[in-house]
Amino acid sequence: MQTIILSKLPSARADVATMTSGDATKIFFTALAALALVAARAAARALTTREAKKRVVIIGGGFAGMQAALDLRKTCEVTLIDKKRYFEYVPGTPAALAGAAPLSPASRGDSAKKREKTLTVPYSKALGKSVAFECAAGRDVRVMSAYVDVGGDRFEYDELILATGSHYPGVLKAECDGEAGEDRDARMREIAEAREDVTKGKSVVVIGGGVVGVELAGELAARNAKMKSGARVILVHSGPRLLDTLPKFVSEYVSKTLVRFGVEVYVGQTYDRVGDSFVGRMNENVIEGDRVMMCVGAKPATEFLDRESVNFSEDDDDSPLNFPLDMIGRVRVDEATRQVIGYDNVYAVGDCACKLPDQMLASYAHWEAEYVSKRIMCDGDARALGKLGRYRLPPRLMAISLGPFAGVVVWGDRILCRGWCAAVFKALIQFWFIRFLPAPYSIMKRFPRMRVKPPASVILRKPLAN
Repeated sequence: MQTIILSKLPSARADVATMTSGDATKIFFTALAALALVAARAAARALTTREAKKRVVIIGGGFAGMQAALDLRKTCEVTLIDKKRYFEYVPGTPAALAGAAPLSPASRGDSAKKREKTLTVPYSKALGKSVAFECAAGRDVRVMSAYVDVGGDRFEYDELILATGSHYPGVLKAECDGEAGEDRDARMREIAEAREDVTKGKSVVVIGGGVVGVELAGELAARNAKMKSGARVILVHSGPRLLDTLPKFVSEYVSKTLVRFGVEVYVGQTYDRVGDSFVGRMNENVIEGDRVMMCVGAKPATEFLDRESVNFSEDDDDSPLNFPLDMIGRVRVDEATRQVIGYDNVYAVGDCACKLPDQMLASYAHWEAEYVSKRIMCDGDARALGKLGRYRLPPRLMAISLGPFAGVVVWGDRILCRGWCAAVFKALIQFWFIRFLPAPYSIMKRFPRMRVKPPASVILRKPLAN
């Protein structure tokens, strides 16, 4: 009995070994086929995702346009169109015209040139390869319902963002149609030549008592004091006080500081220019100046949107967009969504959009662009859009320079800091934004606005944005 059992055991074990080997082979090939199927589906999904990316065209590469491009580059196919080949940190121009910078006193020669160069960043460096860039210098830009035409080249879009900003007089901002607009080195030469010219003046008249005029006057006065040039700096403003969109106590502090630094301040009347002189219309006060810096007259860069001034051919296979513009050329938008009135897939952000004067700030351009980018990334999802909500105005934050080592920082209608601390804050802001570091809208909108509600009489006199 035992002999029979022992003789059958090896045969049974052989049968078991043969079955296990076959099963293992089947499992191996089945797993291999499954992996191949998963890989094929993943590749197809990736291809579909690339093909399904939204095409976003952004016109304008200032604060708003750059922020939108950087926010959308990972999820959308982004094309940025601008007439310059570089981003310019425009708030730093007044100091550059005096050869200075926040926390850096006025200087000559190479030091001043190095500071000027830090105010510009080539788009190729700032955007990298993830955003397509198209330079529109010397070419007409036409906005059609499905594409943007740049000198005959078409850029189709699913979403369009207008971020063209404003035109400024003189050298405060690069003129897009000139050599300095397209070429970064030419812009550096333009600022250097303007700085050399204005600092030679024995009497410099600054026209305009807004933020730009105040900053330029303060920087020039600080330069004169350091160089002991003895030149006069005269600040002329037609309004009742400097910085008349800010609270009165801010204007008073700024006026007293400028006067203490040697700036002659004239407010409350309009002046007519007669040769090198300015004559007041009310009291015929005469102001002499051998150099004049215009810090008024900013206009929205939207002339290419006016259908009456743009040539459209009957041979076009698409119709041009009919943009709703206000009296001075700003694009009317829905305040809740930043969408252009009448269009669901077109947005306007920054200074080209119709809004109140106290919102014409680089910080608001940044936050508006960030909101629009988030809205585009929602891709029409009702739940995501509901979570995003309507655009909520963050608090007004302004850092106003009164020289390399002086200034005032305003939060809403309150002075946050002043003097040397404000200069440090200004330097930090310049360092932050010129490197496109984050200033999240989702966080800033939750901070208190610190605004004082004006009396009814002021509200009634206040001009409407639209």
